[in-house]
Amino acid sequence: MNSLTEIIGVLTDYQRVPGFDDGPAADYIAGRLEEDGYDVQQEVFAVETDAGPATTQNVIGIKKGSGPGIVVVCAHYDVYGPDCPGADDNAAGVAVMLEVARALRTESLDRSVYFIAFSGEEVGLQGSADWLDRHADLAGDIIAAVNLDCVARGDELHVDTLPQYSWILDTVPESPAINHLIGSSLGGDHWRFWEHHIPAALITDNSGYTLRHTPDDTPETLNLSLAASCTEAVTGMVRTLAAADDTTPPAVEGSVEEDGTIRYAVSEPAVTHLIVDGTDFGALTSGQVTLPPGQHSVRVIAYDAAGNRGVLDLEADVPGTGRDTPGSDHQPGGISIPWKRTEEDREKYGMQHYGTPFVSLSYDGPREEDPETRVDGYVDGIWITGLEGGHTIIHASGLHRYEVAAVAGGDVVGYDETTYLVRRLYDDPMRYYIQNSAVREAQAPEDPLPLVPVACTVAASLLAVGYLISRRR
Repeated sequence: MNSLTEIIGVLTDYQRVPGFDDGPAADYIAGRLEEDGYDVQQEVFAVETDAGPATTQNVIGIKKGSGPGIVVVCAHYDVYGPDCPGADDNAAGVAVMLEVARALRTESLDRSVYFIAFSGEEVGLQGSADWLDRHADLAGDIIAAVNLDCVARGDELHVDTLPQYSWILDTVPESPAINHLIGSSLGGDHWRFWEHHIPAALITDNSGYTLRHTPDDTPETLNLSLAASCTEAVTGMVRTLAAADDTTPPAVEGSVEEDGTIRYAVSEPAVTHLIVDGTDFGALTSGQVTLPPGQHSVRVIAYDAAGNRGVLDLEADVPGTGRDTPGSDHQPGGISIPWKRTEEDREKYGMQHYGTPFVSLSYDGPREEDPETRVDGYVDGIWITGLEGGHTIIHASGLHRYEVAAVAGGDVVGYDETTYLVRRLYDDPMRYYIQNSAVREAQAPEDPLPLVPVACTVAASLLAVGYLISRRR
């Protein structure tokens, strides 16, 4: 805790707005990693400010493993504005990352560990985007990324991940201070890894937004025992992820049947999910997904408990069989998509669009206690039988159509549909405002009713938080 206190104190004394003399903070982080024997790199990238173009840098400390695979531990070191000390958001996350690096400095590990302090998180996750684009060749080697963002206020830590990567939760040591969640209650650099189909989890505290992004986010307001618990938990996670004795991936076999149904088998118990035409459809079972007529690329991915990844790639050319989605002859009714835009809003504001690729396939009705009725979903004509409400997918960019049908006795008894546009994360340029001593939106959103749903397995209040984070531009 003394070391955590020291690091947080030093960082909060530094200016950490990119383009506004943030170099000393980056050098301090690099120096701590070098002292612990890490191979350190500082990678410069450009950001926009109201004072003109500027540069900032990511700081990367690398510990080479004896075998293949990479584990990433990351935290952003930039702040929301010049008047924000950023003690919890996110000096604390950086301090925990550095303490984990110090704890592991002399240990021999099977997999390499990359400790990365990202800049530019507060204006569109720019540092993590730059690093992933710059090192695209490493994507297939990354076993998992653990993102630390606001970990030292409140009385509890949350570990969030998508259902596709739920196996990561099994690496978290048991602790009364840690609660596991499936979903995404807070935006951050882990979103960039998800966007690239890389397993990642967020660790954050339950303090909310009372002090974050304000001048009152100071070291005196922190719960350093919670940060110490976070350090212990992440150290344990990295030991588990990077010290895998068995690096043999699960074997995956499968095919696409003539009618378009995807079937596969895995050699051992694993979390398995599907990527079809660039969209990650999440954890679905063999035979649950049927492709529409046409050519499709299918990837089946299976993760075992150690993060070993088995991959099966298939190319399918499904013949035109006359099958169509139920929307061809059904009017909406009996079931509904709660987040879709009304006709009135559509006429007024135009096409519904998402600022993140994470879309919740949620629906209202029919009643869960009705065992005779199942719900099927259709995404761009791809049929998912027995769709669970709130199932989260990671869309490829572009225009998409979601349909949902309640089926009883072979008949459609409820139907609804919507069309929406999905863009890359933070597709529009964002900038820091430094001359006016505050970070503000560079421009108002063009769409007064943007919708940015995150995993529907979290509460509606958390959806609102995800919206606010994802639309900061």
